[in-house]
Amino acid sequence: MPTHPMKLIEIGDGNLYSLMAYFHLFWPLLLAVGILTQYLIVVPLWDNQAVKSFKARLIIGICIAVVCIAFAGSISYIIWDQAEGTAPFYSFWWYLSEIQLFYWVFTFVILFLIDRRKFVKTVTPAEVESPA
Repeated sequence: MPTHPMKLIEIGDGNLYSLMAYFHLFWPLLLAVGILTQYLIVVPLWDNQAVKSFKARLIIGICIAVVCIAFAGSISYIIWDQAEGTAPFYSFWWYLSEIQLFYWVFTFVILFLIDRRKFVKTVTPAEVESPA
């Protein structure tokens, strides 16, 4: 745990401690949002599209990546202090994109491990001729 006191009033300061305070104070809400996102969006997409083809999986991955980059950019823009220049903006954007990338890679690896039987190609046994 950090030695810095996490206070609700520090969330709007726009520095690293404010981001840490946000995650520290609101982690139950963030966990609930993550679980609801998984249950309502990711699992139905996975069940409907994941085993269809490589092209379908690639399109889903690209769409999720674009949405994540757009959200990371918009959140970075909201918390960016323009007086500090553009370097912190791009730093926040990269940092939030990394967090989301880790989240989605971890999610899809877990879903793949759970449903790995769907990805195994079924081998049809050769018919054996019986003597007549």
